[in-house]
Amino acid sequence: PYRPNKRQVVLIALVVGLFVSVMLALLLERIDSTVKTSSDVEAKLGLPVLASLPIIRDKGGARFERMITDSAQSIFSEGVRTARTGILLSSIDEPHTAVVVTSSIPGEGKTTFATNLALSFAHTKRVVLVDADLRRPSIYRLFGKDSASPGLSSLVAGNSPASECIFKVEGSELFIVPSGPIPPNPLELLLSHRFEEALAKLHGMFDLVIIDSPPVQLVSDAMVIARHCTGLVYVVKADDTPYQLARSGIKKVKQAGTPIIGVALNQLDFERADKYYGEYTGYYKYGYKRYYGAYGGKKKRKPKPAKSAVA
Repeated sequence: PYRPNKRQVVLIALVVGLFVSVMLALLLERIDSTVKTSSDVEAKLGLPVLASLPIIRDKGGARFERMITDSAQSIFSEGVRTARTGILLSSIDEPHTAVVVTSSIPGEGKTTFATNLALSFAHTKRVVLVDADLRRPSIYRLFGKDSASPGLSSLVAGNSPASECIFKVEGSELFIVPSGPIPPNPLELLLSHRFEEALAKLHGMFDLVIIDSPPVQLVSDAMVIARHCTGLVYVVKADDTPYQLARSGIKKVKQAGTPIIGVALNQLDFERADKYYGEYTGYYKYGYKRYYGAYGGKKKRKPKPAKSAVA
């Protein structure tokens, strides 16, 4: 039989399948509007990148909020220190006294970044970390405090003195002010003159105040808080946050008149960024993977067994 020509059918199917696969991959890449690399941040958001932070893959129960101290040699900790240097260099003549950290939506890692940034600054400065997310607070839980503990809401309302609202973090020089009891009207509390007085009191007690605020796309609390700060850091989750959403949030923040210091590109897959997006992270060339563990911890070399002496 001369039909069907199986070899010809298989060859045509292979070519057509390959063509369709390539076109589908290009289409998916075209419609994907997420921020993937630091180049995307600078090109699509028009802001400098303070640091690119890797995905933390934890297998040993590491505390994400204390990576800067628990795993000081990790790539994540080095990225936080890079962000700290960028903040210091952004205002040399007049150092920042209050920095607010925010993001577009929940789940982008702004609280983890804020806690590690505060711990990093606490090595050289007297720093206090304030949880100004009065709707969904989390810092009290990260540092082992009770949700009913006095905090920012108690300080602003005048229910507790500052000495009862400020706690020192064990094993560090960092101080925290948790959110305190959740008020029925968080925005009105932040808009009050007492909130401004509470921040002024903290400015007099500490060299730097770092504030963890709610996401800007859900509520307007971050814009209110930013008015009382000297700088703002915007956290963007790599390969997840659409640049249109981040651009809209940044536009809202600019309306408050607070200078945006830069963007922290969080949860960036260094391996994928190097291979597929052309992001130059040095992941392969300098072999960081050989020196850092799964979540960034430095690998320890096993000691060689001692050779027995031959008589």
